[in-house]
Amino acid sequence: MKESAGSAVPSPPGPKGQRLRNLRERTSDFSEFANRLRHEYGDIVSFELPFMKCCIVFDTELIREVLVTQQPYFRPWFPGDLTDDFKYGSISLHQGEEHRRRSEFMASAFAGDSEGAYAAIIAEKALRLRGRLLSLAGDDGGEGADLVKEFERFAWDAIVEIVLGRDVQLPRRLGEDALDLQKMYLLLDIVPGPKLLKSLPLPTLRRGRKSVKLVDDALYAAMLKARASGYSRNDIVAKYVRAMDLDGAAGGLDTDQAIRDELIILLTAFIDAPTSALAFGVHYLAANPDVRRKVEREADAVLNGGSIDETAFDRLPYTSAVLDEVLRIDPPTPVMLPKEATEDRLLGGYRISEGTLVHVAMRALHHAPEHWDRTSDFRPERWLENPRPPCPAHAYIPFGLGPHFCQGMDIARRLFMFAVAVLAERLRLEPRSAEPPNRNDAAVGVVGPWTADVRERHG
Repeated sequence: MKESAGSAVPSPPGPKGQRLRNLRERTSDFSEFANRLRHEYGDIVSFELPFMKCCIVFDTELIREVLVTQQPYFRPWFPGDLTDDFKYGSISLHQGEEHRRRSEFMASAFAGDSEGAYAAIIAEKALRLRGRLLSLAGDDGGEGADLVKEFERFAWDAIVEIVLGRDVQLPRRLGEDALDLQKMYLLLDIVPGPKLLKSLPLPTLRRGRKSVKLVDDALYAAMLKARASGYSRNDIVAKYVRAMDLDGAAGGLDTDQAIRDELIILLTAFIDAPTSALAFGVHYLAANPDVRRKVEREADAVLNGGSIDETAFDRLPYTSAVLDEVLRIDPPTPVMLPKEATEDRLLGGYRISEGTLVHVAMRALHHAPEHWDRTSDFRPERWLENPRPPCPAHAYIPFGLGPHFCQGMDIARRLFMFAVAVLAERLRLEPRSAEPPNRNDAAVGVVGPWTADVRERHG
């Protein structure tokens, strides 16, 4: 039911005008910008960018309203060019019944009999990551490693094999360029004159469009291979191809183009968040030696002669708690990608006009003192207390909340936990800066380079 949101109902408080100042602060440090708005205006704040009306919510219950209770009226927002490039959309863009059907199918594709196979792939790639870093190690830290680059490569190699199969060769550069194109579109859509800027021969746009074409070629080739007689592997592309023969099994995924739209999002969206979690994980482990020693002891006990297999996941409870704490303190997206109001709505007693982009301040939520004690302390033990401290489920949302909850959560957790365990068993990574990685304020994740010395453990 459309709620009464007439002109008598005020819009949320916030800075009046100041579009260019807001744009500058928004693109340079979105998290700090959000913190300032909350401090000055409260738990729901409106602000304007050139050609855009925006709102940001901090309150736990208001966030639940946006993501769950009133979710049908706050649809995921993507730049127009991305929507044009995805004729059939993806699970990230759909709402209602179509989203429900796709979501159920994706959940089944990532679970069941395939779960062990996907975990085995991640374990194998984690060992390769360790091998690469070992080659850089030395008593003096070696030549150092750009951890953002290394973690991106690890996540990309694992996801390509999970989605497209073992024999597919898809250079990481193509995925980076395709992802950079999406991020550039996100950035350009909030600055003046986006259509003109997107028509310019900018290097990022040229490389991105060319790389998307090459990724598309790999996707369609993988679909063709999955249809061949005798192909019995359970990679994601095979599951989607088979679903085309089952009426309604996967929503509207009944054409190759529709499957392509879904798979390219899977390939690119899975890279930033694990890379961010791993980079921040290294940062917090280096800053908290006692926590790092506990991770090392757990890895020593679980890994068999330095190896790891898919069964290790349930035997790494402390590493799992470290991940939960990393995601609490520094989630990959401090402020979530926005939701667009599809009609005038009432939120927290204020009018949210149609077309407003509504942001959820995830990091602020995860630091709310009413839900968390010692909010700034990195304390994985809080996740192992029994019973856990009382906290509403919707006060901790690193994988989202509501219908658009991340279906690949278990894959993402394995990427972090297996990588941290195999590295901790042999290596210590010492960041060359005490400062945390730089966040990508245009989208999700972190930006490099972020360099660490690599040392082998001795006891």
